[in-house]
Formats: sequence, structure tokens, C-alpha cells
Amino acid sequence: MLKYRSMIARSTKGVCARAIKAAHTSSRGVSSVVAAPPLHLIASSCCAPLSSNFSQSSLTTSTILWPRDAQHGHNNGNNNDTIRSARYSSTWNWSKKPSSETTTDNDKNNQQPNKEDSDGNPSSTIQQSILAQCSDLHSSIMPLNSQLRGPLAKNSDRGTSLPFVFLVGNHSSGKSSFINYVLGRPVQTAGVAPTDDCFTVVAPGPKDVDQDGPALVGDPDIGFEGLRQFGPTLVHHTQLKVREGIRNENFMMIDSPGMIDSPVSSGGMSMGYAGGGGSSSNSSAIMDRGYDFQGVVRWFAERADVVLLFFDPDKPGTTGETLSILLHSLGGMDHKLLIVLNKADQFKKIHDFARAYGSLCWNLSKVIPRKDLPRIYTMCLPVPKKEDTTTSGDGSVPEALDERALADLHQSRADVLAEVMKAPKRRIDNVITNLHDSVHLLQMHAVVAEDVRSRYSKRMWENRVQEASSVVLGIGMAGLGIYFSVPPQFTGGVVAATVMGVGGMHWFNSSKLKDVEEQLLSAEELSASFQRTHPQEVNDADEYYASVWQRIRDPLRLNLTRTGLADFSAVKKGELYELQNILDDEIPKLRRMASPSHHGSSKDNQ
Repeated sequence: MLKYRSMIARSTKGVCARAIKAAHTSSRGVSSVVAAPPLHLIASSCCAPLSSNFSQSSLTTSTILWPRDAQHGHNNGNNNDTIRSARYSSTWNWSKKPSSETTTDNDKNNQQPNKEDSDGNPSSTIQQSILAQCSDLHSSIMPLNSQLRGPLAKNSDRGTSLPFVFLVGNHSSGKSSFINYVLGRPVQTAGVAPTDDCFTVVAPGPKDVDQDGPALVGDPDIGFEGLRQFGPTLVHHTQLKVREGIRNENFMMIDSPGMIDSPVSSGGMSMGYAGGGGSSSNSSAIMDRGYDFQGVVRWFAERADVVLLFFDPDKPGTTGETLSILLHSLGGMDHKLLIVLNKADQFKKIHDFARAYGSLCWNLSKVIPRKDLPRIYTMCLPVPKKEDTTTSGDGSVPEALDERALADLHQSRADVLAEVMKAPKRRIDNVITNLHDSVHLLQMHAVVAEDVRSRYSKRMWENRVQEASSVVLGIGMAGLGIYFSVPPQFTGGVVAATVMGVGGMHWFNSSKLKDVEEQLLSAEELSASFQRTHPQEVNDADEYYASVWQRIRDPLRLNLTRTGLADFSAVKKGELYELQNILDDEIPKLRRMASPSHHGSSKDNQ
């Protein structure tokens, strides 16, 4: 054994000597091509003691670590990248970020893309993925909605091509001026008197182009084809303005006609709703503008990402139509509704401001069923300074508002502008929320409708079983009479009695079935069906389910009455399971993808 060890040592010494000599020769002859490795690395690798666990991987690790020595003026980056890649490929855990400061092309390709931007919001790639998944899920429930004549509007699964901000309010409240301020250029005509009677869509584009209403509604890509349901009068009172060089490059702004109380509907808020919305009140509301203005405002508001409701100091909440819009068209949209008291710099005295602000709060309290009023943004738009000044009788210049008050108004304007600029980011949350509400509406519609239909179907089949039993009994008795050679008069009498009895029973059962259908479709029985199908929510006094039921109760009753319970389609358990799966699995998954990173978030662990 000692003999073999001495032979190995002498052989190793010879190899080391030859390697050192070759390295010196290489460094003198071809130093301009490749940098030679340091001699101590060759010596350590050659003269290392042999061990029993020696393997090819340890040899590779110990012999290919070429140095990044910039002092010699040589660059061997390609070889270094290749060698480091070969080294990492067998040992690196790709589920973790590399601890080394240098990364190779393979490392970059294997790293996951950045999931968030600098503000902690999802990246554009993830946002597009969320929008696509929401669109697919919404489209998947539309066939069931059509089959059951559900509460979802036609084409409700199709959103607009860009997020948008919707402005509504009194005339001369500063809506058009605010749009011009946000866009950074004059687009809308502003004035004290009503200047526009159209819904104007302002969109970014490569050049200035105007389109009329039929072209806007007929465009299959921009997403406003749903306005066709409100009639040709509305279509002709919409327009599109495409403008270049505006600030909102990734969202649209929609201006609405200023609201005015006409002499016919001076009652404003109570007109058309005091009696529960009868046909006469609806027709008068439509003839007021030639179309259903409240319905159109609700259509825009449901699809908008930010809704601004403008008031002005001259009419702080006294326009009945504005309050009616707030009550009936903007209800349930508090999460994206901003109430703005504009032109607050026009107040010359604090007493005037207090009276206008108090009047607005008083009028809002009549239509907002809560003790706590939402925040009212009191602001003003910047106006150019005038050189000429008018003096009062004593020679002093009258002051409007001091600098501190103006600074507060400017801060409120900055807050409103910041919310407007968040429209693209809010589109993700609004789309998921819309999907959540749509599935809940359709699910409750399907569950209650199936309960009512099944009860009707049970009663109908009971009647049919009675009639079929009577027929079988009569045929059996007639057959027995023939079998026992009973006189034909008896057999004929049995047959006649059977026919008359079954016919009378069918007439009686049909009349009673109509009474049962009317009873099942009454408001009381529909509410009982809701309580029977949602016992846990009723016991917990779940306000969300109560609000959903209030939204679908009347449309559900109308659809069941028009269709008839005998012709209403049955709901399969698999269809209800798919809806529940969207609520339990798909929507929470989308929420996690859209939520920003925070402590306690579980999306980083997925």
C-alpha cells in the first residue's frame, strides 16, 4: 500500500510540474487571446488529496471557476457565463431568487416576470389576464341567463374598450370645465346657460375626430352598442370626440346633459316614483327628454369606473331631477361615487358658504337613507388672474377668499383629480365586483325560480296522476265487464262515466292549477320561497342578500308571469354548482391576483 501511495504522489508531482510549466508558456504565448488561470488554482486542483467520494461534479466545481480579474485587462464574459450556467443548472433552486449578484441569460429567462409595479399594483400583464378571465366567466353565465330570462342585461358581459369617468350634475355646475381641466385642452364648451344636450364621450386618439351618435353606438369595438335599447332619440343625442395630446391617454371621460327641472316635472324627485313607478309616470319621465334619462344615467354609471356628481353654489341640491338621479340611478354605487360642490371660490363670505353647504347636506339627507353623509368635495378650478382690480367705496380691494381657504379648495381639487386618474386601476376591481354581483343576481334568480317551478310542477303532476288513475280504473272496469260477458250497456256506461269523470276532473284541476300559479307568483309567496331557499342568510339577517333579493324580486315575478310556470325551464344542479364554484373559487382567486401586496396576503404563497 505504501508503495502505491508513493507512486501516486510522484505522478501527481509530475502532473503539477507540467501543468505549471504549460501555464507559464500559455501566459507568455497566448495571453492576448485567453487569460490563463492563476497558478495556485492549478496547483491546488492537481495536488489535492484523493478521497473516496471524489466525483465528476466536484471536479467541475473545483476546476472551472475562472476568475473575473479585471486587473489583467482581459474579458472572458462569455466563457464565464457559460461556465456559471453549467454550474447553477445542477444545484440552483429556481423557486427562489438567486443570491448571486450576477445573473445569466438563462437565469433571466427562468425568473418569473414582475407581478407588480412600483406602487404595488398588479402589472399590466396580470391586469389583462384578470380582465380576460372575468370576460370569459361572465360570458359563460349568459346562456343560463338567457334560458331563465334572468336579471342580467343583454351584452352586459361586454365592457367598454377603455375605462371611463362619468360626470353628471346640474347645468352650469362646472362639468365641462372640469373635463377641459383634466384633459389639458379645451374640448367641451362651457357656459352659464345649458350648452350641450348630448352625452359626449371624449376618448384619446392619434388625431382629432368627431363622430355622431349612430356611428358611436354602431361601433362594435368601443363598447356602447347597449345604448341602442333606449331608442333612436338617445342615439341621436350622443357623440364621440377623439382628441390627441390630452392627459388621459388610458381612459375616457363622458359628459352628460345638465339637469334642469322642467315646468311639467317640477316635482322632480317625487315625479314618477311616488306611486311605485306606474306606466303613466314612466311615460311622462320618458317624454320629458324623449328617452329614459334615469335609465341611461344608470347604464353609464354601472359601467363607469369613477362617477362624479356635481353641484354648484347657485343650486346646492335644490334641483329635483338631480336628487332623483342620485336616489334611483346612482343607488348602490357609493364605492365609486364622488359628490363635488364646485365653484366654491365664488363665495365672498363664510356665511354664504355655510348656508350653501348646509342646504346641500339637508337635501342630500332626504335621498340618502343613512345618518352619515358621504364626503362632499368642495373645490374650485383655477382661473387666470386678472390684471385690473375694482376698488370698493373706501378705496380698498375686496378680497374673495384668503390663501388658506383657497389652499383647502385646491387640495380638494387635487384629491378629486387623483381619484379620476385612478380610473384605469379601479377598472380591475370594478370588473371583478360586477362579475360577483352578476353571479349573485343570477344565482338567486335561478334558485328562487326553480323552487317556485318545482312546487308548481309537483302540483301539476299530482293532478296528472289523479287523471291517469281515473282513466286506468275506468279501462280496467270496462275490461272486466268484457271478460265476464257483462251486458254491453254496463260496459258502455262505465266508459262514458270514465270519460266524463276524467274530463271534469281535468277541468277542475286546471282551474285550481291556475289559482295555485297565481298564488305562487304573489309577492308574499315569492318572499316565502326566498326565505325557504336561503334560511341561513335570513336567520343571520344578511343585508347583502336582502338587497340582492330586492333587486330581482319584481323582475323575477314579471318574467315568471309572462312565461308561465308550465313553460319555464328547469334549472339543473350542475348549473347551480357552476355558479357557486365561480363565487367560491374563481372570484377569490381573481381578488388575490388584483390585490396589492400586504402583510397577511396569501397570493405570494401560491
